[in-house]
Formats: sequence, structure tokens, C-alpha cells
Amino acid sequence: MPLGPNDLKNVSLPSAWDGAEMSRFALRDGTSYESLIRDINIAIAALNAELQSGYFASLFSITADPGIEYRTGATSGFEDHTEYAQPDAQRGETTGHMLPLYKKDRKMGWTNDWLEEARRAHIDADIRAMITDARDALQKAIITRLFKMEEETGKKLGLGTGGYSVPFADGGAGTIAFTPPPYANRGGTFANTHDHFGRLDGITQANLETQVKHLWEHGIDGPYDLLVSLADLGSWTNTTNVTGYIEKADPLVMYGNSESLARVGAEYVGGVKTEYGFARLMPLGRIPTTYWGVTKTYGALDQRNPLKVRFDEKYGFGLKLVSENISLYPLTGAVGVLKFGVGVADRVAAVLTENDTSGDYATPTIS
Repeated sequence: MPLGPNDLKNVSLPSAWDGAEMSRFALRDGTSYESLIRDINIAIAALNAELQSGYFASLFSITADPGIEYRTGATSGFEDHTEYAQPDAQRGETTGHMLPLYKKDRKMGWTNDWLEEARRAHIDADIRAMITDARDALQKAIITRLFKMEEETGKKLGLGTGGYSVPFADGGAGTIAFTPPPYANRGGTFANTHDHFGRLDGITQANLETQVKHLWEHGIDGPYDLLVSLADLGSWTNTTNVTGYIEKADPLVMYGNSESLARVGAEYVGGVKTEYGFARLMPLGRIPTTYWGVTKTYGALDQRNPLKVRFDEKYGFGLKLVSENISLYPLTGAVGVLKFGVGVADRVAAVLTENDTSGDYATPTIS
């Protein structure tokens, strides 16, 4: 899949700036623009590679397609054979939704006079700040879509006037009706009122079992990922209420032969054993207290992951630094650009929960 270039250039120009011409310009400490731009490209390329690996990349796959189509509804099954009659023709029913696409800008604010006096450390600090902001923007969008129960629409999100980006199974509350396909040996058939957003009272083993079953009954097997608020981590590791919690093995600690330890990746803090499979525990500071979710990940950018990130082939996936106006100094007007959108891929691949004593699930504010 083409992911696009990372080179520093004005996207409306047919070619990059001439290296020999740029070598005539230098910062106050003697760093040439040619060297600086090369290093900026390396930093941006490293960021874009990072965005396609690690834990967050295991929550999504990427695509340039504007929408996805998938199976919905039940089937009638096979008929008994008869000698003088043909069986009724049957077909699979599908539905689908669009994926959003929007643009985010970050102006660097480098003026001609400032560039003449700037030192390399100044530019490096600006680039590091932009890279941090780009990483945060994507991660926030991923967690926001994961926990958001409302659908999205509108030209501002690249969905036109009639397109919709939908949440996970929402109990029929949205515009795009969805009936999960049947899975007879794990619960039978489902209706378009099937809901993967819920409110439960308490962080307990029983409540976790209830939500994990919502994935298992659709044929999704463990290990699962249990995403929780960092503020609530103490409640999830309290074996009085979460009886299946298992501590992660630490290579620097010697354990006894009778101890049960979780063999999970470095990004997890342990896990919880349930009747339907093991749930790896992932605390995230972006998730507000009382919220948690269970999902299934298959590895970085795997097409089976619960979310999809749409990108524009013109910009490529990830961060791009462009100059929207050309002047004597090549770096003036530099703007960091992200063009992407996060949507749901598999509408039954996650179940989201608000821990509250009453009321219905409400979409949280993700930090």
C-alpha cells in the first residue's frame, strides 16, 4: 500500500527546492538549510514509522478508501433436498458506512528574521514539539472514536451531505441499521437492537465477564485487550473485586513455582482471567475515570483490528511538513499537516462501558 513521501516541499510545486540553492542559507550557529531539512525529514519519517507500530497501531488498520462494506443480518440456512423442487435462492445481505477524512494544521511561525538568528536547538525544539502534537492528535482520535457512541456526518469530516461514520453496535440508535450476523453455537441470532455500549455498576469480575462475553458470542476469541482509565488501575488490580487479576511477570523478580503470572507484552501491566478468555490489562491516561472497554487486537495495522484510519494518498499516512508560501527563505511559512480520519472497522469488535450506578452510557471526553 503506498503511504506517500515524507519530503519537505510545497505540495503545489512539481519538485523540491534545489539543494545547492538551500546550502547558501544557514542558521546563526552555521547549520545549513540543506542539512537541517535532511534531518527534519529523518525525524518525520521516524515518527510516521512509529505511528504504524507499537500498541496504538494494533487498534487500527489503514486505508485510502472512503468507506467499507460488511455483512449484516441473518440467513435462512440450508433446505432439505427434494426430488421435484429447487431450493429458494438466498444471498448475503450487506451494509456499510463511510470513513471520515479531515485535515489538521500546525503553523511553525518561522519568520525570515528569526531564521537568520535561530540556532539549531531552537529548530529542534520546534520539530520535537510538532512531532509530539502529531502523535497526540492521532492517539486522541483513536481513543475518541473507540468510546464514542454517536455517529458522525458532514462535509467538514469528509463525509459529504449524506455519508455517516458509525460507532460500534449501538442498539439501533443511529441512522445506519446493523444486525450482527448469527453465531449459533455461541448465542444464536442477534437483532438490530444489539448494543455494545453499556452502563454497569462497579469494577468487578462479574461485570468484566459480562462484557467479554459480548465479544466471545460473535466468534471473537481471546486474548482480549481491557482498556481502562489509569486513574482506576488500583480498582482493576484489586483481587477482592476483580478475582481473576494476574500480575505481570517481572524478569528482575524471582517467583515461586506455585505463583500464576501473566506473560504479556511490556505495554501491559498484567491481565484478568475470565471464563471466555484472558484479557490483557492496558491502562491509558487519556481514558477518564469510570470508563473502560474490551476489544480484540491482531497486531499493528492488521485488517481485522477494530478501527480503520483513512488517509489521503496525496499526503500519505502520518505527518507532512509543507510550506504554503514561498519566499527568499525556504523554511518560512512551514506548516505541519495531518490529513486522516478514524472510523470503526468491525462493529462488534469492541464493547464500551461506563461504571455508574444509574443512567445510560454517555460518551466521555478523551484528553
